[in-house]
Amino acid sequence: MKMNKAPVNVQPTINFREVIGKGYNRFWHSKNFYRVCKGSRGSKKSKTTVINLTKRLMQYPWANILVIRRFSNTLKQSCYTDFKWAVYRLKVQHLFKFNESMPEITYTPTGQKILFRGLDSPLKITSITVNVGILCWAWFEEAYEIEDQHKFETVVESIRGSYDSPDFFKQITVTFNPWSENHWLKSYFFDEDTQAYDTFAITTTYKCNEWLDEQDRARY
Repeated sequence: MKMNKAPVNVQPTINFREVIGKGYNRFWHSKNFYRVCKGSRGSKKSKTTVINLTKRLMQYPWANILVIRRFSNTLKQSCYTDFKWAVYRLKVQHLFKFNESMPEITYTPTGQKILFRGLDSPLKITSITVNVGILCWAWFEEAYEIEDQHKFETVVESIRGSYDSPDFFKQITVTFNPWSENHWLKSYFFDEDTQAYDTFAITTTYKCNEWLDEQDRARY
């Protein structure tokens, strides 16, 4: 089934460069299958990601988002709260419904979903379905908490299929703090000889965060 493209319900006065600042231009526009950011504390990687995904959800009416952390009990006070912040930051809160108990967020003009799951039981995640469009994007936050790549790959396999739209794309966004040299994320995304196919990967630091004051910068 092909859906008509819904208008982007972002306030026209919003300047996204002013909202997110500098340092993430290529990350923001990337449509690689794997979009990866290794960023230190204070590098605004999570805030940039939630604003980007919220904007894209409103832009592409076929898209639904699966948000993953290693443990489900960490989602409500991190990723879910970050998405609420993004919705209010973009001044589109009247277009979203928040379900605190699930947790789950619905874009009400179309019924698209932002779903939140933990990797406590990876196999349960592979059976998730949506009513509108397709589950085509996933965001792994704090991915360094995931002990081995097999749990990660189990969820990635659930992002499959296609959709009858010329602008359709699937994407896995991965964000995390710097790792140990032995962590699987390094070889999977950053080592040239073993990097996963169709990967865009960047490293950011607090220096690209214009909104840190001098006290914050001294701490980082």
